[in-house]
Amino acid sequence: MIGLIIVSHSKQLAEGLLQLANQMQNTQHCQIRIAAGIDDDKHPIGTDAIKVMEAIESLADASHIILLMDLGSAILSAETALDLIDSELAKKVHLCSAPLVEGTIAMTAAASGGAPIDTILLEAKNALQAKQQQLNEDINLTPSMPNQLAPTSKYAIKTQCIIQNPAGLHLRPAAKISSTLGAFKANIQLRHGNKIADAKSMNQITLLQAYQGDKIELIAEGEDAQAAIDAFNLLADENFGDDINTIGNSNLVGEVVFLPNVSGLAYHLPTCIEHDNKSPQDNATEIQRMTQALNQVCTYLDTLADETAKIRNNNIADIFHGHSLLLSDEALLEDLTQHIKRNSTHAESAILSVFNEMAAQYKQLSSPYLKARFIDIEDLKNQLLKTLAKHTTTKYAFAEPTILISQDLGPIELMQHIQPMLRGIVLAQGSPYSHTAIIATKMGIPMLVNLGEKVNKIPPKSKLILSLEKSTLSIDK
Repeated sequence: MIGLIIVSHSKQLAEGLLQLANQMQNTQHCQIRIAAGIDDDKHPIGTDAIKVMEAIESLADASHIILLMDLGSAILSAETALDLIDSELAKKVHLCSAPLVEGTIAMTAAASGGAPIDTILLEAKNALQAKQQQLNEDINLTPSMPNQLAPTSKYAIKTQCIIQNPAGLHLRPAAKISSTLGAFKANIQLRHGNKIADAKSMNQITLLQAYQGDKIELIAEGEDAQAAIDAFNLLADENFGDDINTIGNSNLVGEVVFLPNVSGLAYHLPTCIEHDNKSPQDNATEIQRMTQALNQVCTYLDTLADETAKIRNNNIADIFHGHSLLLSDEALLEDLTQHIKRNSTHAESAILSVFNEMAAQYKQLSSPYLKARFIDIEDLKNQLLKTLAKHTTTKYAFAEPTILISQDLGPIELMQHIQPMLRGIVLAQGSPYSHTAIIATKMGIPMLVNLGEKVNKIPPKSKLILSLEKSTLSIDK
């Protein structure tokens, strides 16, 4: 956790800046204090070294503490405070010369995204560059500014959007993007025309000068690339935190006349088949079976992605391309192979063990976006087990409007049950951040998750009413 202290002559100024910073603050990674003004009702303007000392001590658990000062004597108060505190605590403190407002926002965004201390301080140092470029002032771009980033490879995945924000990617949306994407382990770049920015840097995003109606492209490569793409798409759907209906005067706001519910007959998705615990063949044969299953599912995923890109949505196609890349990972193949060799077991056992462990690791993550990826892992595991069992998914044709019920649902399973009479999906478990939820949203399929185990006891063919407005599922008696 990074601690940030605003040292200002004016308490009102510091409180206003704190209010602004709170809009992009992730308190898990960034804690902010103010040490501003003096306790004199008649002459409140000034700085107090004791207040600065107390603010530092309140952040003693932070890995680093950054002091940002407004005017000359504020620096003197900060330096005096360092002489008053424990020497070990003083080693954590950084005095930063960045401009107060721009520096505070830049550091809050970078720290909230989990950036290292050097990156946070660099962001603060460069905080004025976006404003200077916008005003056509001559500036020298520091290293890692736009167009100087490491190139991505052919394995990078991409997504695009059109900016709806009337003010474009200004301070708040830029901070929202950088703080959100900063948590992902990936090389993530944002492209606008011929400009490229580090998508984890608020300053670089602002320097892109992307305005309403402009197209921007996010490019991600690395361990969390798909998760970063998904998080960005969710941000874009929410206009990067801006309420565009209340910004500017170019939008008309009306009232909803009728918000329809959807209804249909209950259909319970059959549970995944159990694999046969037959005795394994020799290791070489089981490794061959496992490799063939991986290749077959990869081929299926690539075909599904290509068909989806043609008919539906490139963003959905990217999900399945990402799944195919995951199954093609040499490290995964090595883990599965070693499991078979060590235990002289069958391919099914190796897939269950390795994929269950992988899913458990995702479940332990704090980020809801990344945590929800365990559903994808379970989905891929089930597809591999079906392939090994030579089980063909039976697609039940819905003759009437139908609401699909399941314990959980992976994105591949969802695509296998898309048909005209599918009116909605309800899950006992699930996640609103899952790829399944993202796909359903983009395809206009109403979906409720985390309804609990009672949903599994609904009699088949019951007439159901799904209300997105109330987030409820009702049985029409």
